[in-house]
Amino acid sequence: MSKTLIVYGTRFGATEKSSEVIASVLREKFNHEVDVIKLSSQSGDIDYTDYDNVIIGSSLAMFSWTKRPKKFLKNDFGEKKIFVFISSAALTYQAKLDGNMEKYEKWKNRFLDNVVKKRMKVKPVSTMVLGGWIKNNKGGYDLNNWNEEDAINWAEEIGQNT
Repeated sequence: MSKTLIVYGTRFGATEKSSEVIASVLREKFNHEVDVIKLSSQSGDIDYTDYDNVIIGSSLAMFSWTKRPKKFLKNDFGEKKIFVFISSAALTYQAKLDGNMEKYEKWKNRFLDNVVKKRMKVKPVSTMVLGGWIKNNKGGYDLNNWNEEDAINWAEEIGQNT
């Protein structure tokens, strides 16, 4: 049985929801033992040594990652299989929805792949941009392009590569 750790940072909850969906697919379809940790609710370092796979997720808002996942990228993961995703309600994911793959690849490279490359000692097995949402102060959404099917599909890719 493969052991997988999912750590994430979220602003409006989309990254948390994606993490839960990914965990569910890995547990049910691939028989993984999965722990999910919201980094902002933890004090101190996270012990990832007993895991075979580590998935790191962050929301992207105003072109910025949440702090703790960005810092977590700097760990020395050794031989572990690493997967990294961001949740982006605007720019990056929206370009994909609009069918503008050139723009999508440009933004993905800038806000995901380059961030990962600068901070990680190992190359991740896979990186992904998932949709997100931005809530307004009235309890509704200013933008919501989160899609559960995208999280399921990426989780299946992870399961096949672990």
